[in-house]
Amino acid sequence: MKQAVIVCHRGACLAAPENTLAALEKAIDLGADVVEFDVRPSKDGVLYVMHDETVDRTTDGTGRFADMTSSEIDRLDAGSWFGPEFAGQKVPRFDTFLDTCKGRIGTYVEIKEGDPGEVRDMLAVRGMLNDAWTFSFDQSIRAEARAKVPDLKRMVLFAHVGSVERAVAQEAHILEFHEDCFDEYLVAEARNSGLVTQLFYAGDDRAVFEKAVRCGIQQMNIDHVEIFREVERKLKILV
Repeated sequence: MKQAVIVCHRGACLAAPENTLAALEKAIDLGADVVEFDVRPSKDGVLYVMHDETVDRTTDGTGRFADMTSSEIDRLDAGSWFGPEFAGQKVPRFDTFLDTCKGRIGTYVEIKEGDPGEVRDMLAVRGMLNDAWTFSFDQSIRAEARAKVPDLKRMVLFAHVGSVERAVAQEAHILEFHEDCFDEYLVAEARNSGLVTQLFYAGDDRAVFEKAVRCGIQQMNIDHVEIFREVERKLKILV
């Protein structure tokens, strides 16, 4: 039984404020193989690592991210909301985040807003394309990525495509399932079709983790890394 690749969702978001350098470092400390994070541009076109459309939830500021300049964003505190020990954490610029990842951990870039070509070029100039992939919930961004940057690996959701056949037709590299839409037959079909299989699951139900391991899911995009590894180890002993 091969150990699954661990993708830390928004970094180690249970141990540090999500999508910050602190969460990235905690993910590396956990032994994660890949960090998942979100990018969107400032008003003046600088790409940042940020999930929400507004800064209200994860910083000491308020307002729409797209309406803020880079100088305004750079002044925000993105750590105090999580805990006083993280006071002073910044909303990372995408280039700084990549520089911190380089040679240490793979990258899964979810593009909330922005140009896939710019994302690709910033990865390529650092020699990071081989250990990176991208996805977006925005259909136009997905289409642009497929058309303009074919050398940047792309993920699709089973919930979007509905079948392994359609994922292959869209020239995807990774097919991500959710906990309510996978079984051993779908996973085997995907793997036999040359797709890398991934499960996104933010919860901590051991039964979901056990099912993922038994079905042979190759990559786990999760928050509860230590619980998953414990389940995986126990099943490996039983095999």
